[in-house]
Amino acid sequence: MKNILAFTALAASLISGAAVAGPSAELKVAGTIKPPACQPSFSGGGVADFGTIPSASLVVGQHKKLPWKNIPFSITCDAPIKVALKATDNRASSAVTSATGSDANFTYGLGTVAGKKVGGYHLGMAANAVTTDGATPRLLYSTDGNQSWTITDGGGQFAKDRALAWTGASGTMPAAFSNITGAIWIRVSLEKPENLPLTQDVPLDGSATLEVLYL
Repeated sequence: MKNILAFTALAASLISGAAVAGPSAELKVAGTIKPPACQPSFSGGGVADFGTIPSASLVVGQHKKLPWKNIPFSITCDAPIKVALKATDNRASSAVTSATGSDANFTYGLGTVAGKKVGGYHLGMAANAVTTDGATPRLLYSTDGNQSWTITDGGGQFAKDRALAWTGASGTMPAAFSNITGAIWIRVSLEKPENLPLTQDVPLDGSATLEVLYL
């Protein structure tokens, strides 16, 4: 009986000596793991202006091809990262494939006037017209959603089912870069004059969005 009472008294003394909870403050751990980001830009606002084209310069039965134009571009990233460029035609329903001599996958539209399609154009990039971090890269393209890549040392066109990317001098897959500069070429072909409403002004209204894809 004495042993039991002694244990009870000890337990009571431990309880009475326990610390009493006071005010508290919360400590938080914050931060964000952020992937590199890139900013694309075009010189001159990204406008390829062909100026005034006299209707008298159009020949019946023929598509008029205008001189090629180059639009300088740059992609600036805050750290090296693998990227590609993909073009989307904002005037796809107006593309005249017969004017460019290729199918709708490669032909971008120039808009419509009075319900008539104005023509079509191609977009592309010369292999030697680009520098990546100050060096000359190899150009690649993919037609399967960036799963596989093909070297195109002769340059590449922006087809609607493909993306263009870059790699090092001996690479075969997209490589990471911080700065990409170069030029995109544009070749415009007009519809035959007999298919155009030439009693009024016929503006060229091509529009394409070039999107940077992070790989």
